[in-house]
Amino acid sequence: MRSRQGRVLRPRAPSRISLRWIWLVLVVVLLDQGTKQLVVGWLEPDRPMIIFSSTALPSIDFVLSYNKGVSFSVLRFADNAQRWPLVGLSLLACGLLAWWLSRVPPGQPILATGLALIIGGALGNMLDRARIGSVVDFVHLSYQAWSFAIFNVADTAITLGAIATVVSLCLEAA
Repeated sequence: MRSRQGRVLRPRAPSRISLRWIWLVLVVVLLDQGTKQLVVGWLEPDRPMIIFSSTALPSIDFVLSYNKGVSFSVLRFADNAQRWPLVGLSLLACGLLAWWLSRVPPGQPILATGLALIIGGALGNMLDRARIGSVVDFVHLSYQAWSFAIFNVADTAITLGAIATVVSLCLEAA
């Protein structure tokens, strides 16, 4: 096949996932699993440890919670029947995101970072669900009467990764 200028066009070979993105996925998984192990060793379920408290700023507590639902405690009171379907869905999502990541051009580091963060977070929570049937959550933010869901490092990575992915796609479209 030739371009309009007469040059030979070669089909674009699928790229490989850069080692830096694999490292980012591993760092997220290890940080997530490590913080969860620390919290499980330190805290008793539903007994908060105040980290930062203020009347003018949001408060941060560590509260050990076992979430059978999905990110940010959605569906947390569901039964054990969703455990393996959620593990399978996590693996499928990670596989699709890894395929996408393998095709991200080198000039799009924000998109690649976002995808790697989502994969790392999804794998971190999937490991909990597969091992113990629920996800270990422990960070609780509140401000006066307002209370946010209890979450973990994996949830944070997924959220930041989703934001980075959307920002990258918006910048690309502009």
